[in-house]
Parts: sequence; C-alpha cells; structure tokens
Amino acid sequence: MAEAVAKGVAAIDGVRGVLKPLSEVTENDILRASAIILGSPVYNGNLSPEVQVFINSWPFEGRPLKNKIGAVFVTGGGFSIGEEATMFAMIRSMMIHGMIIVGGDELEAAFGASAITGEGDFAGKEVDDIFLKKAEGLGLRVGEIVLGFH
Repeated sequence: MAEAVAKGVAAIDGVRGVLKPLSEVTENDILRASAIILGSPVYNGNLSPEVQVFINSWPFEGRPLKNKIGAVFVTGGGFSIGEEATMFAMIRSMMIHGMIIVGGDELEAAFGASAITGEGDFAGKEVDDIFLKKAEGLGLRVGEIVLGFH
C-alpha cells in the first residue's frame, strides 16, 4: 500500500515523495515535509502500537505541523474489522496538530485508502489491485494538493 501511495505522489511533476519506515523517520523529516501520509495495519480495531508511538513523538509545542497536509491508509485482515476507525484515529491525531486532512481520489476512499488482506477473495495473497489503485489515487491527490499549495 505504501509503495502504491508513493507511486501516486511520484506521478505529479514537481512533487517529491519520500517513502520511509517509521523507524527511519526523523523529527527533521516531519518538520520539512509539506505532507505526511501515514499508514497502519489494523490491530483489534486500532492503529498499531508502533504507529501510535510515532504519532506521539511528533513535535507539538508551537504546533509546527499546522497547515501541513495529512492523509492516511490502512490494511485490515477482514471486512468490518476496524479500517475506518483506525483511519479516524490517525486523522484525529493529525487534526489535533492542525493538519489539513485529504481523503482519497474515489468515493470509496473518502477517508483515505484501505485494503482487506485476510478474508474472502482477498485472503492468502498480495494486496489486491483494487486497493492498490485507491492507495495510488490517495498519493496522486495529496501530490496535486501539495503542488497547488506551493
């Protein structure tokens, strides 16, 4: 999903995206970014503990993330397992920091991009193309908005 989001961002001339695991993101990276697109697996209807620790590490004093673009994506093991609740948890945190939230490019990705990875037709294989398309659309939309802000 993250690679598909990055592909969407890269499709916009004049916008440069950086794809990093949370463990490699520095405070300087966060402060310099025009947008933060954050992903998480769904753990019991919530974001992963690692993602929550990452969000909790964001600088808060003086609200340095205010007016940055924020967007989210998630993967869940089944239908109705908490994808939207997880997206909203991340969105709420971004809004506390004063970020401007951007949803996906399609109606079915209004809150960001999500994927089902462990149930029905989606079990036991790579992330399905329908979900990758939504992730790419999210990156594309964020890239377009970032470009328009500069």
